[in-house]
Amino acid sequence: MKAVLLGLVLILPATARGEISKSVRTYLLSTSRLIEDLEYERALEQINRAKKVAQGPDDDVALSLYEGIVLAELGRGKQDESNAAFKAALFLDPDATLPLQVSPKLKRRFEQVRKQVQRELTEKNKEEPPTSRVVPSTVAPSPQSPAQPLLAQPATEVSSRGVGLRSRALIPAISGGALVVAGGVSWALAHGQKSKLRDPDSPFRSREEVDEVASRGRTYQTLGVGMLAAGVVGLGVATGMYLLGAPGESMSLRLGTDGTSAFVSGRWP
Repeated sequence: MKAVLLGLVLILPATARGEISKSVRTYLLSTSRLIEDLEYERALEQINRAKKVAQGPDDDVALSLYEGIVLAELGRGKQDESNAAFKAALFLDPDATLPLQVSPKLKRRFEQVRKQVQRELTEKNKEEPPTSRVVPSTVAPSPQSPAQPLLAQPATEVSSRGVGLRSRALIPAISGGALVVAGGVSWALAHGQKSKLRDPDSPFRSREEVDEVASRGRTYQTLGVGMLAAGVVGLGVATGMYLLGAPGESMSLRLGTDGTSAFVSGRWP
């Protein structure tokens, strides 16, 4: 019988034994002999000693399986502790198998624990929310090239699913604030160009220079109006997300401007 038990330890299934370290394998051999001699208390002591030299998940899986078997054999209300040990092993390796021959009753209980662990792992995977995606808007007029209008700005997309909208309200708030500031700057530049035209002392030498200043002013004004409108929309969306947001709601919006107007599209909760 001892020779058979020793053989079982040396040829443990890969799912239970894996890359067990040499020191832990030695303890498991001693534990198996104690189990054969019905010395369950001493076997449990060996397992506790082996835990102190365990070097990785494979060691932990094997030790937890042996611990579950020993606790089951001890009886005296040890069933919950035995199930907890089996659970610890199966969470590390859901495909692990018992390393020793056990009674049909204990084997059925082990398989029940496996099914419970599989259900918990499945539920945990379902609870993980998908990653939200944000495409930031890039809107900034360049004073060095005012004659090139911003015809179509990339839209800002705000998407939230599986998390509260309030936690995402900062995204359109920042975008809207940035657009308002940029629109204000552009409007101020347009006003500066207008002041040059009204200044009787402006050193314009030709009609072409006057037309150029007027065109530049109109460009700044168009950009300012478009970005101010888009900024107001963004701030409004942020306010709506904060007021209406709640865990579990979802929303997908797109904000943008074509230089003369702002637009918002998508789905509210």
